[in-house]
Amino acid sequence: MTTDAPVPLRVQVVPLGFEYARFRDPVLRWRADKVVAIEHADAADIDYLDAFLAELEGNDRIDLELRTCDIFDLYDALGSIAEAIDDHADDEVFVNLSGGSKITAIAGMIACMATGATPFYAKPDYGPDGREVPKDPLHATVESVFALPTYPIDAPSPTLVAFLLYVDAETDETTDPGGRSRGPNKRDLIDFARERDFDFVATSAATTEKAYYRLLDSRVLDPLLARGYVETERIGRRTRVTLTNDGENALRAFQHLVP
Repeated sequence: MTTDAPVPLRVQVVPLGFEYARFRDPVLRWRADKVVAIEHADAADIDYLDAFLAELEGNDRIDLELRTCDIFDLYDALGSIAEAIDDHADDEVFVNLSGGSKITAIAGMIACMATGATPFYAKPDYGPDGREVPKDPLHATVESVFALPTYPIDAPSPTLVAFLLYVDAETDETTDPGGRSRGPNKRDLIDFARERDFDFVATSAATTEKAYYRLLDSRVLDPLLARGYVETERIGRRTRVTLTNDGENALRAFQHLVP
């Protein structure tokens, strides 16, 4: 007798704020099975939020769970969002960073980075002529100003970014008969490394081509593959290297590290 593994649910964690469509549309478009709505602990009744929650409660397909936290306290928000994610560790968890407060969005991003959940943002539509842009500032006064903690992000080294930049520059989208992008091969990458005389080349004892290939794999390709920044494909006798979407995004974010 065999027992089928449980099918993971699509769970959306939604810190609530002064929004409606930016909460409702992702739930429906991405067909969430469950919504964990996190309200501000001292929130007053807001008609459009009540309508949003009532619609979810009336939807037989969607399971709604309500939680509370102080959406203006980083650690309370972080703990509440991370707990909601951990409580659904066997499911696909998405965190809506569009509502709550700016602090809630920061907390949600940190929680996703720590747990592997997927953060997302629903971009508002201000109309073709910007008619939906508020005519007045959203807030007239400031209660307090305080610093926020920072957390390290494992950014790629300048050397790895330099290789991403090289692969991007040397990728020819018109060469492959199948319509695929064709990036440089390992021989090209070795020549680039020796031309730029990177530290890992200058300080190595490599003297043979085989040694340089091993050096390229261990110091460049393996780290880039582990991060999901590149993919390789064997074409004939050569191994071609191309950027993934994550690699393209990493290059956009960290290109400034290359002098």
